[in-house]
Amino acid sequence: MIKKYFSIPEFTDRDDQRRANILVVSQIMVFLIVAAILVFTQNTTPDRTETFLQGGLGMLAMVVSYFFLRNKKIKISAWIIAIAGWLIFTLDLAFIAGIRGISTYGQFLMVIFSGFVISGRSALLMTILTLMANFGILRMETLGYLEKPMPLPANETRWFIQTAYSILAAIYIWTADRVIRQALSKSRQAADQYRALFDLTSDGVVMIGLDWKIISANAHALQMLGYVEDEFVGMEVNRWEDFEDPDLMEKRRTQILAGDDLPTFEEVLIKKGGSRFDVEMSLSLVNDNDDQPHHVQCIIRDVTARKEYEQQLQHQALHDPLTNLPNRILFENRYQLAHSPDDTDQRLVAVLFVDLDNFKLVNDDFGHAVGDQVLMKLGDRMQSSLRESDTVARLGGDEFVIILEDIHNKEDVRKIVRKIQQDISQPMMFDGQQIHVTASIGINISEKSKLAETDLVKTSDSAMYQVKEDGKNDFRFYDTAPRSKDLPSTKKLTTE
Repeated sequence: MIKKYFSIPEFTDRDDQRRANILVVSQIMVFLIVAAILVFTQNTTPDRTETFLQGGLGMLAMVVSYFFLRNKKIKISAWIIAIAGWLIFTLDLAFIAGIRGISTYGQFLMVIFSGFVISGRSALLMTILTLMANFGILRMETLGYLEKPMPLPANETRWFIQTAYSILAAIYIWTADRVIRQALSKSRQAADQYRALFDLTSDGVVMIGLDWKIISANAHALQMLGYVEDEFVGMEVNRWEDFEDPDLMEKRRTQILAGDDLPTFEEVLIKKGGSRFDVEMSLSLVNDNDDQPHHVQCIIRDVTARKEYEQQLQHQALHDPLTNLPNRILFENRYQLAHSPDDTDQRLVAVLFVDLDNFKLVNDDFGHAVGDQVLMKLGDRMQSSLRESDTVARLGGDEFVIILEDIHNKEDVRKIVRKIQQDISQPMMFDGQQIHVTASIGINISEKSKLAETDLVKTSDSAMYQVKEDGKNDFRFYDTAPRSKDLPSTKKLTTE
């Protein structure tokens, strides 16, 4: 119960807590010392009744002040002490002056109290009021408007009161100094902890002013961007950001200054030497003690390794692990992209279905390790025979499929196919042994605008089987005319 009503209230703000600590000490010390003065005065000089009036008002002021402090009204609590104390000392000086010199000393004690607990402006105001009041009291005395005060006799009572006020002043100053030093120490500790976090974090941290210029940066940010601190501080943000949209950072700046939350986003930054690298960034607005925008904190995380890993995974998902050629998935994507929605687009697309002849004998005679090397070599040969706009993919085993885009006629296709077959048939040497491979190729052609109407993959596969039936090591265009005997049943790639 006692702790609940007579403990120091807790505040989240560190400066408010400092003021509250000084206020509570002041309230308790004033209350106890004034009570001691009243008891001592009653026993030694009971005729000085004005002391009881002053003391009673002072003790009441402390109780009221503490009530407001408990309700988190720090400034009101402090002003009650400052005004009540100042009035008591000033009135004592003007009408009683029962304690020689102590009244003036008490006035300036209130000035110091105001500066510590309220503000520097309040201390200046109290000083001006004190000088004006004391000057007015002096002039009124010299002009005879005030009767000569009756000072307290030079006895133990006066000495006790002077001592009590001196103890109060010493305790107050000592307490204020200790609380301030503790607050400064905590501020330094917090600053040191923040500096350690700022300097030692594995992320880059950049402080950006509201004018969008660099205020400071930690060592990791400077290392990532290749700058020294003197070069980086004061630089405009747009000098190290690589934007596809030049207005993007200005849009983000407007958002962040408006108090909007910005999600973490990916960006490309430019190093001092001009090279670029991928980062993950977050921006947050930092306010000052008056809750006004002060600067923007930018956290930078280098995601180059992650990006490379993602690209590696994507490449593995879309490419054949043996030949590094596009696999079935990537081939189907590129086949779909070859289609043109423009009905007037008459450019031609050809699909070549390539099947190696008697490749099983290579594996049987030389082993699968050599067979894999042959497939890799042939994949490289086919790719080198094509243009960059064309695609060669491995569907599996010894089957390959090729897309030729933007061709003009069948003769263009024939030239390319002959070149492919010539390259495939070149002998290969493995462990001193010569290997010779041939291929059967089926072909079908369609206009880009009609590609969706014809399954070039299935029809070119059928054409390839015609080549196989007719003796292998050749090529044939798909022919819709019926043959005298049925084609073998196949389960090949479709575009459905």
